Amino acid sequence: MSGAWTPPKTYTQFVNLTKAEMDTYQRDNLNYLKTHIALEAANAKTISGGVITITQAYHKIAGEGAADDELVTISGGAEGVVIILRPNGNIITLKDGVGNLILGGDIVLATDGDHIALICDDAGDWRPLWRTITRVFMVNAFQYPATATEWAPTITGAYMAASIAAKKCWLPLNFLKIGDAIVDYKLTGDMIEAAAVTLDCKLVRVNLVDPLTTTDVAGGDIAQVDADGDFDSLATLTAAEVVATDKQYLLELLGTTGIGDSIYVMGAEVTIRRLI
Repeated sequence: MSGAWTPPKTYTQFVNLTKAEMDTYQRDNLNYLKTHIALEAANAKTISGGVITITQAYHKIAGEGAADDELVTISGGAEGVVIILRPNGNIITLKDGVGNLILGGDIVLATDGDHIALICDDAGDWRPLWRTITRVFMVNAFQYPATATEWAPTITGAYMAASIAAKKCWLPLNFLKIGDAIVDYKLTGDMIEAAAVTLDCKLVRVNLVDPLTTTDVAGGDIAQVDADGDFDSLATLTAAEVVATDKQYLLELLGTTGIGDSIYVMGAEVTIRRLI
């Protein structure tokens, strides 16, 4: 998409417009509207007594007293008006059936990445069109290439014994749905270091082409773990990775142990945003 939206001017009666003004305010803005759906930046609203009054299509909502809060009523709507709401630093619970929100159950917006779109009906009630939620999934179903000589399964997760050099195992992300956006993950476990132990992990996308290919997802590498003790290593993607058809995702672990070393990986906690 290209071009830019120019806020329209307010004219006095019988004003003459130049060609440049006509091009900017009419031709260019009409062309922009043909190729863009764009809202103004989110306007901040604070709940007061369970109520907010909307003034535009996109709002970020803070709780009263900057605390987690409940939203009961949305004022300022009319039939057919569509709005998008997200939290602004607090957990916001939209209450079903208490005021003018008809939701089919309470809806919790837990993080600033959670969004909900609502439409106002002819009775002045707000009903959901869609929402995104942020969820953390636990994964620990490892795949092992050679359990006798490399990584091996234990009750605590994937285990690498001493004196093994540069061996891999994999952790498929088999909970994903098309449209999910992968945001980050944490790899958790414990190391026993006596000599020289290292652990790397990266997020890999498998692509359906002939032959199959793999792509390292940008920002999907943890900082190398190389010290004794438990670890909880975070990788935040450079940009959220949106899951599409004909693609699969996994975490690839690469470990090396010296004499007396060992690695235990419990699993990973993967954060996604999901449209529902």
